[in-house]
Amino acid sequence: MVALGAFPAAKLGALLLRQVSKPIANFVKERAKQSPVFRSYVCMPPAQFYNWCEVKMKMYFMNLGTAGKVKPLSETMAIELGSNLLGEGIIFFVAAVLLLFEYNRQVRKEQAKEDARLQDQEDLSNAIRNLDLMSEQHSAEIRRLTYLVDDLISKVNSKSSTEPFTPSELPPSSSKQNEPEYSKNLVSNEMNENLI
Repeated sequence: MVALGAFPAAKLGALLLRQVSKPIANFVKERAKQSPVFRSYVCMPPAQFYNWCEVKMKMYFMNLGTAGKVKPLSETMAIELGSNLLGEGIIFFVAAVLLLFEYNRQVRKEQAKEDARLQDQEDLSNAIRNLDLMSEQHSAEIRRLTYLVDDLISKVNSKSSTEPFTPSELPPSSSKQNEPEYSKNLVSNEMNENLI
């Protein structure tokens, strides 16, 4: 949904732009009326061209045929129209510059957001890679420890089949859970000796 506050803000911005540009346009108008070079080469030619275009378009849209030769404006009307056109042109130019500035600012802001998003994505992928590497290292360490435990168990089993352990010979990692197995080995060794 469009925010309702956006439209009054746009109107206020346009009004502010007009109010800021008006003194510049008024200065140009006064300068055009006072300077003969400015009046002859800057104000009057656009005014005469605007008048010619306006008359031609009105004749075309009213289906009155084509106008032959368009009567040029008087000097005072041409100066007034030319200075108004120049003032409106200045207002339009200032508005276009501000619009272009705002557009570039928005593009830079969006680019900064996109760069931050890409950086976050890259950081996450690096973190995932690091976690995967650590997982592989832990798996390798677990395999190595499993191999060592299996090797130790096979050594213990091979030694227990040849001669019985005394409690002092038990490996330090053995716990009370292994005691029944140890006592079984002692019992089986004693039975083997009795049989012999």
